[in-house]
Amino acid sequence: MASALAWSRNCATAYIMKQVTPGQFSSFLERLNIPTHVDPYPSIALGSCDLSLYEMMWGYSVFPGHGFSTKPSFITRIEDRNGNVIKRFDFGSNRKEAVNEVAAYQMVKMMEGPVTVGTAAGLMQRLGAKEMGGKTGTTNKNADFWFMGFTPQLLAGTWVGCDDRFIQIESAAYYGGTAARPIWEAFFKKVYADKSLGISKDAEFSKPPELENPINDADMMKYWDMNAIDSTNNDGMNKEDYGLDTSTYIPPESKAPVDEEDPVKKDNKPKKDTTTKAPKIGDMNQPDDKKEKKGILRKIFGKKEEKKKDNDY
Repeated sequence: MASALAWSRNCATAYIMKQVTPGQFSSFLERLNIPTHVDPYPSIALGSCDLSLYEMMWGYSVFPGHGFSTKPSFITRIEDRNGNVIKRFDFGSNRKEAVNEVAAYQMVKMMEGPVTVGTAAGLMQRLGAKEMGGKTGTTNKNADFWFMGFTPQLLAGTWVGCDDRFIQIESAAYYGGTAARPIWEAFFKKVYADKSLGISKDAEFSKPPELENPINDADMMKYWDMNAIDSTNNDGMNKEDYGLDTSTYIPPESKAPVDEEDPVKKDNKPKKDTTTKAPKIGDMNQPDDKKEKKGILRKIFGKKEEKKKDNDY
Protein backbone atom coordinates (compact mmCIF):
# COMPACT_ATOMS: atom_id res chain seq x y z
CA MET A 1 0.00 0.00 0.00
CA ALA A 2 2.85 2.39 0.80
CA SER A 3 4.46 1.66 -2.55
CA ALA A 4 1.19 2.16 -4.44
CA LEU A 5 0.64 5.45 -2.62
CA ALA A 6 4.12 6.72 -3.47
CA TRP A 7 3.83 6.05 -7.21
CA SER A 8 0.06 6.45 -7.65
CA ARG A 9 -0.66 2.84 -8.63
CA ASN A 10 -4.35 2.94 -9.49
CA CYS A 11 -4.64 -0.85 -9.72
CA ALA A 12 -3.90 -1.10 -5.99
CA THR A 13 -6.32 1.74 -5.23
CA ALA A 14 -9.13 -0.02 -7.07
CA TYR A 15 -8.38 -3.27 -5.27
CA ILE A 16 -8.50 -1.59 -1.85
CA MET A 17 -11.78 0.12 -2.75
CA LYS A 18 -13.26 -3.28 -3.64
CA GLN A 19 -12.31 -4.57 -0.21
CA VAL A 20 -13.65 -1.53 1.64
CA THR A 21 -16.67 -1.09 -0.71
CA PRO A 22 -17.74 2.30 -2.08
CA GLY A 23 -20.68 2.42 0.31
CA GLN A 24 -18.43 2.33 3.37
CA PHE A 25 -16.17 5.02 1.91
CA SER A 26 -19.11 7.29 1.10
CA SER A 27 -20.43 6.85 4.64
CA PHE A 28 -16.97 7.71 6.01
CA LEU A 29 -16.99 11.04 4.15
CA GLU A 30 -20.43 11.77 5.59
CA ARG A 31 -19.09 11.14 9.10
CA LEU A 32 -16.41 13.72 8.37
CA ASN A 33 -19.22 16.17 7.53
CA ILE A 34 -17.78 16.86 4.06
CA PRO A 35 -20.45 19.12 2.48
CA THR A 36 -20.49 17.48 -0.98
CA HIS A 37 -22.38 14.20 -1.15
CA VAL A 38 -20.29 11.48 -2.82
CA ASP A 39 -22.30 8.70 -4.45
CA PRO A 40 -21.01 5.18 -3.72
CA TYR A 41 -19.62 4.27 -7.14
CA PRO A 42 -16.42 2.19 -7.52
CA SER A 43 -14.87 4.92 -9.67
CA ILE A 44 -14.50 7.21 -6.65
CA ALA A 45 -11.35 5.22 -5.87
CA LEU A 46 -9.74 7.06 -8.79
CA GLY A 47 -11.08 10.50 -7.87
CA SER A 48 -14.16 10.67 -10.08
CA CYS A 49 -16.10 12.77 -7.55
CA ASP A 50 -15.84 16.57 -7.64
CA LEU A 51 -14.57 18.08 -4.39
CA SER A 52 -13.37 21.62 -3.83
CA LEU A 53 -9.92 22.51 -2.54
CA TYR A 54 -11.61 23.55 0.69
CA GLU A 55 -13.10 20.05 1.10
CA MET A 56 -9.86 18.31 0.13
CA MET A 57 -7.94 20.18 2.83
CA TRP A 58 -10.70 19.28 5.27
CA GLY A 59 -10.25 15.58 4.48
CA TYR A 60 -6.45 15.63 4.59
CA SER A 61 -6.47 17.33 7.98
CA VAL A 62 -7.29 13.92 9.52
CA PHE A 63 -3.78 12.54 9.02
CA PRO A 64 -1.54 15.23 10.56
CA GLY A 65 -4.35 16.07 13.01
CA HIS A 66 -3.95 12.87 15.06
CA GLY A 67 -7.04 11.32 13.50
CA PHE A 68 -9.34 14.31 14.09
CA SER A 69 -11.28 15.92 11.26
CA THR A 70 -11.02 19.70 11.43
CA LYS A 71 -13.30 21.97 9.44
CA PRO A 72 -11.21 24.77 7.90
CA SER A 73 -12.04 28.26 9.17
CA PHE A 74 -11.32 31.49 7.36
CA ILE A 75 -11.37 33.70 10.44
CA THR A 76 -9.57 32.82 13.67
CA ARG A 77 -10.22 36.04 15.58
CA ILE A 78 -11.41 39.61 15.16
CA GLU A 79 -9.36 42.50 16.57
CA ASP A 80 -9.96 46.22 16.82
CA ARG A 81 -7.47 48.82 15.55
CA ASN A 82 -5.57 48.66 18.84
CA GLY A 83 -5.07 44.90 18.67
CA ASN A 84 -7.66 44.00 21.28
CA VAL A 85 -9.43 40.73 20.53
CA ILE A 86 -13.14 41.32 20.08
CA LYS A 87 -14.07 37.79 19.05
CA ARG A 88 -12.12 34.51 19.12
CA PHE A 89 -13.43 31.39 17.41
CA ASP A 90 -13.15 27.98 19.03
CA PHE A 91 -11.68 25.38 16.67
CA GLY A 92 -12.55 22.59 19.06
CA SER A 93 -16.22 22.89 18.22
CA ASN A 94 -15.47 21.92 14.60
CA ARG A 95 -13.30 18.91 15.40
CA LYS A 96 -14.38 15.28 15.59
CA GLU A 97 -12.47 12.01 15.71
CA ALA A 98 -12.45 10.23 12.34
CA VAL A 99 -9.84 7.48 12.80
CA ASN A 100 -7.66 6.39 15.70
CA GLU A 101 -4.33 8.10 16.28
CA VAL A 102 -2.29 5.06 15.26
CA ALA A 103 -3.97 4.78 11.84
CA ALA A 104 -3.51 8.52 11.26
CA TYR A 105 0.20 8.34 12.07
CA GLN A 106 0.68 5.32 9.81
CA MET A 107 -0.88 7.27 6.94
CA VAL A 108 1.44 10.20 7.65
CA LYS A 109 4.49 7.96 7.43
CA MET A 110 3.28 6.28 4.25
CA MET A 111 2.66 9.68 2.66
CA GLU A 112 6.35 10.47 3.03
CA GLY A 113 6.81 8.17 0.03
CA PRO A 114 5.45 10.54 -2.66
CA VAL A 115 7.55 13.52 -1.46
CA THR A 116 10.81 11.57 -1.16
CA VAL A 117 11.00 8.88 -3.86
CA GLY A 118 7.55 8.90 -5.51
CA THR A 119 5.59 11.17 -7.85
CA ALA A 120 6.88 14.30 -6.07
CA ALA A 121 10.37 12.90 -5.46
CA GLY A 122 12.87 15.13 -3.67
CA LEU A 123 10.37 17.70 -2.41
CA MET A 124 11.09 17.10 1.27
CA GLN A 125 14.84 17.12 0.67
CA ARG A 126 14.78 20.35 -1.37
CA LEU A 127 12.80 22.18 1.31
CA GLY A 128 14.99 20.76 4.06
CA ALA A 129 12.02 19.57 6.08
CA LYS A 130 12.66 16.83 8.60
CA GLU A 131 9.20 15.31 8.16
CA MET A 132 6.54 15.91 5.53
CA GLY A 133 3.71 14.12 3.75
CA GLY A 134 1.99 14.73 0.44
CA LYS A 135 0.09 13.31 -2.52
CA THR A 136 -0.15 14.21 -6.19
CA GLY A 137 -3.32 13.77 -8.23
CA THR A 138 -4.45 14.03 -11.85
CA THR A 139 -8.00 13.58 -13.14
CA ASN A 140 -9.15 12.18 -16.48
CA LYS A 141 -7.84 13.84 -19.64
CA ASN A 142 -5.69 16.24 -17.61
CA ALA A 143 -8.68 18.32 -16.55
CA ASP A 144 -7.36 18.83 -12.99
CA PHE A 145 -3.99 18.72 -11.26
CA TRP A 146 -3.64 18.40 -7.50
CA PHE A 147 -1.03 18.45 -4.81
CA MET A 148 -1.90 18.15 -1.14
CA GLY A 149 0.94 18.40 1.37
CA PHE A 150 1.49 18.93 5.07
CA THR A 151 4.12 19.29 7.75
CA PRO A 152 3.57 18.86 11.51
CA GLN A 153 2.55 22.53 11.73
CA LEU A 154 0.93 23.45 8.43
CA LEU A 155 -1.25 21.88 5.72
CA ALA A 156 -1.72 23.36 2.24
CA GLY A 157 -3.28 22.33 -1.04
CA THR A 158 -2.91 23.31 -4.69
CA TRP A 159 -5.35 22.86 -7.54
CA VAL A 160 -4.64 23.66 -11.19
CA GLY A 161 -7.47 23.45 -13.69
CA CYS A 162 -10.52 25.18 -15.16
CA ASP A 163 -14.09 25.44 -13.95
CA ASP A 164 -15.20 24.27 -17.40
CA ARG A 165 -13.90 20.73 -17.99
CA PHE A 166 -14.07 21.35 -21.74
CA ILE A 167 -10.74 23.16 -21.32
CA GLN A 168 -7.95 20.63 -20.83
CA ILE A 169 -4.17 20.51 -20.98
CA GLU A 170 -3.32 18.19 -23.83
CA SER A 171 0.37 17.79 -23.05
CA ALA A 172 1.25 14.51 -21.35
CA ALA A 173 4.20 16.21 -19.66
CA TYR A 174 1.94 17.71 -17.00
CA TYR A 175 0.43 15.91 -14.04
CA GLY A 176 0.00 16.65 -10.33
CA GLY A 177 3.73 16.45 -9.67
CA THR A 178 4.70 18.88 -12.44
CA ALA A 179 1.75 21.30 -12.56
CA ALA A 180 0.49 21.65 -8.97
CA ARG A 181 3.51 20.61 -6.89
CA PRO A 182 5.78 23.54 -7.98
CA ILE A 183 3.20 26.07 -6.73
CA TRP A 184 2.99 24.32 -3.38
CA GLU A 185 6.79 24.15 -3.14
CA ALA A 186 7.19 27.87 -3.90
CA PHE A 187 4.64 28.70 -1.20
CA PHE A 188 6.42 26.60 1.43
CA LYS A 189 9.78 28.16 0.58
CA LYS A 190 8.33 31.52 1.52
CA VAL A 191 6.77 30.04 4.67
CA TYR A 192 10.10 28.67 5.88
CA ALA A 193 11.87 31.91 4.97
CA ASP A 194 9.50 33.99 7.13
CA LYS A 195 10.72 33.31 10.68
CA SER A 196 7.89 35.35 12.20
CA LEU A 197 5.43 32.55 11.33
CA GLY A 198 7.08 30.10 13.70
CA ILE A 199 7.01 27.24 11.15
CA SER A 200 10.12 25.12 11.74
CA LYS A 201 11.80 22.74 9.31
CA ASP A 202 12.80 20.53 12.23
CA ALA A 203 9.26 19.91 13.47
CA GLU A 204 8.30 16.24 13.83
CA PHE A 205 5.00 14.41 13.92
CA SER A 206 4.21 13.16 17.40
CA LYS A 207 4.39 9.38 17.56
CA PRO A 208 1.59 7.58 19.43
CA PRO A 209 2.77 5.52 22.41
CA GLU A 210 1.23 2.37 20.91
CA LEU A 211 3.72 2.47 18.07
CA GLU A 212 6.64 1.78 20.39
CA ASN A 213 5.72 -1.86 19.80
CA PRO A 214 7.73 -3.07 16.75
CA ILE A 215 4.65 -4.89 15.44
CA ASN A 216 2.93 -1.53 14.93
CA ASP A 217 5.91 0.18 13.32
CA ALA A 218 4.66 2.71 10.77
CA ASP A 219 7.94 3.56 9.03
CA MET A 220 7.37 1.86 5.68
CA MET A 221 10.37 3.47 3.99
CA LYS A 222 12.91 1.20 5.66
CA TYR A 223 11.15 -1.92 4.36
CA TRP A 224 11.50 -0.95 0.70
CA ASP A 225 14.29 -2.41 -1.36
CA MET A 226 15.73 0.77 -2.84
CA ASN A 227 18.01 -1.28 -5.13
CA ALA A 228 14.93 -2.54 -6.96
CA ILE A 229 14.00 0.98 -8.07
CA ASP A 230 15.07 1.76 -11.63
CA SER A 231 14.14 4.13 -14.42
CA THR A 232 11.90 1.65 -16.24
CA ASN A 233 9.85 0.65 -13.23
CA ASN A 234 9.95 3.24 -10.48
CA ASP A 235 9.15 0.99 -7.56
CA GLY A 236 10.32 -2.33 -8.96
CA MET A 237 6.72 -3.58 -8.99
CA ASN A 238 4.11 -4.21 -11.64
CA LYS A 239 0.38 -4.72 -11.87
CA GLU A 240 0.68 -8.44 -11.07
CA ASP A 241 1.87 -7.48 -7.59
CA TYR A 242 -1.62 -6.11 -6.93
CA GLY A 243 -3.50 -9.07 -8.35
CA LEU A 244 -6.65 -10.45 -6.78
CA ASP A 245 -6.05 -12.73 -3.83
CA THR A 246 -7.94 -15.85 -4.84
CA SER A 247 -7.73 -17.30 -1.34
CA THR A 248 -10.26 -14.73 -0.13
CA TYR A 249 -13.44 -14.36 -2.16
CA ILE A 250 -14.66 -10.79 -2.49
CA PRO A 251 -18.21 -10.85 -3.90
CA PRO A 252 -19.05 -8.38 -6.67
CA GLU A 253 -21.32 -5.47 -5.88
CA SER A 254 -23.45 -5.96 -8.97
CA LYS A 255 -25.94 -8.80 -9.30
CA ALA A 256 -24.77 -12.14 -10.67
CA PRO A 257 -25.54 -12.82 -14.36
CA VAL A 258 -28.64 -14.87 -15.14
CA ASP A 259 -27.92 -18.56 -15.62
CA GLU A 260 -29.37 -19.53 -19.00
CA GLU A 261 -29.67 -23.18 -17.92
CA ASP A 262 -32.03 -22.24 -15.10
CA PRO A 263 -35.61 -22.49 -16.53
CA VAL A 264 -36.99 -20.19 -13.86
CA LYS A 265 -34.56 -17.40 -14.65
CA LYS A 266 -34.72 -18.13 -18.37
CA ASP A 267 -38.46 -17.37 -18.49
CA ASN A 268 -38.01 -14.03 -16.77
CA LYS A 269 -37.77 -12.20 -20.05
CA PRO A 270 -39.73 -9.04 -20.79
CA LYS A 271 -43.05 -10.00 -22.40
CA LYS A 272 -44.57 -8.32 -25.38
CA ASP A 273 -46.75 -5.34 -24.58
CA THR A 274 -50.41 -6.39 -24.91
CA THR A 275 -51.99 -3.19 -23.68
CA THR A 276 -54.66 -1.49 -25.80
CA LYS A 277 -53.32 1.33 -27.89
CA ALA A 278 -54.71 4.77 -27.23
CA PRO A 279 -57.07 6.17 -29.90
CA LYS A 280 -55.83 8.78 -32.31
CA ILE A 281 -56.66 12.38 -31.64
CA GLY A 282 -58.98 12.63 -34.66
CA ASP A 283 -60.93 9.54 -33.62
CA MET A 284 -61.53 10.51 -30.01
CA ASN A 285 -64.81 12.40 -30.73
CA GLN A 286 -66.32 9.76 -33.02
CA PRO A 287 -68.59 7.13 -31.45
CA ASP A 288 -67.53 3.55 -31.90
CA ASP A 289 -70.92 2.45 -33.34
CA LYS A 290 -70.75 5.13 -36.06
CA LYS A 291 -67.36 3.92 -37.22
CA GLU A 292 -68.64 0.33 -37.21
CA LYS A 293 -71.72 1.16 -39.39
CA LYS A 294 -69.57 3.08 -41.81
CA GLY A 295 -67.41 0.05 -42.27
CA ILE A 296 -70.38 -2.28 -42.86
CA LEU A 297 -71.98 -0.03 -45.56
CA ARG A 298 -68.71 0.14 -47.41
CA LYS A 299 -68.45 -3.62 -47.42
CA ILE A 300 -72.03 -4.03 -48.78
CA PHE A 301 -72.27 -1.27 -51.38
CA GLY A 302 -68.65 -0.55 -52.04
CA LYS A 303 -67.19 2.88 -52.71
CA LYS A 304 -69.29 5.08 -54.99
CA GLU A 305 -67.38 6.29 -57.99
CA GLU A 306 -68.22 9.66 -59.52
CA LYS A 307 -68.88 9.70 -63.23
CA LYS A 308 -66.49 11.73 -65.25
CA LYS A 309 -68.19 14.52 -67.18
CA ASP A 310 -67.41 15.13 -70.84
CA ASN A 311 -66.10 18.63 -70.21
CA ASP A 312 -63.68 17.55 -67.46
CA TYR A 313 -60.06 17.96 -68.44
